Amino acid sequence: MTYESAEEAKVLRSIWGRGDLQNTVFAILDPYGRPIVNGQRSPQRIFRDSTDMATYMDQVAAHYRGHGDPTWLPVVDTVRLGLNVAACDSRPLVIVVAPTKTERDSLQARLAPAAWSDRLVGKLVYTAGTASELRNIRGARINSGYLFVKPNDFGTEGEVVTQLSNSATATALTNAAMQTTGIAFSEKLSHREHVMRGRRSGQSWDSAIPVTDQQALRAQQLGPGRRGF
Repeated sequence: MTYESAEEAKVLRSIWGRGDLQNTVFAILDPYGRPIVNGQRSPQRIFRDSTDMATYMDQVAAHYRGHGDPTWLPVVDTVRLGLNVAACDSRPLVIVVAPTKTERDSLQARLAPAAWSDRLVGKLVYTAGTASELRNIRGARINSGYLFVKPNDFGTEGEVVTQLSNSATATALTNAAMQTTGIAFSEKLSHREHVMRGRRSGQSWDSAIPVTDQQALRAQQLGPGRRGF
């Protein structure tokens, strides 16, 4: 989600600390936002392999056990960005819809226990917004409530799988979330194939703030399969 929030970019720059903000930044922070593992371009600069990384993360999680807030929902900032993140991760998207932030916060708190449950943690992407932000969500028919959405391959549109009103019970939310995790996604393409298909179909993405990573800029100019020097 780099380059999608000026406020977040300030945080990422403070973690990176090496000039222009890169396209990817990796760090592990404690519950107070202090770095446990200092910022790098990727975890490959720190860990031998995925097993080494998972072992270390288990140790960190055990040390800070009990610091979580089960009423907090890990939402992506906007519906537009939530669609894109969900498509990138091949995960369904849950959209909390309401006209005011106060009401959205209340609906998010009701959904949060299910999101953090052992059965669902990590299996869905979450975002929140108003009905006016649902232009690219086919089948959305509510002004306040919950939408369970399948994103398209490029994260530019989504289709409603299930929608629940703002009075949905905790059981109904859990059941809808469980059912949504079972939807099938398209066959995973290589990065090169995905980029080529996107170019052929005219897909593009304009970031909220300017990209400063020179490697990323060269890749955009040269296209897939070519490298700049």
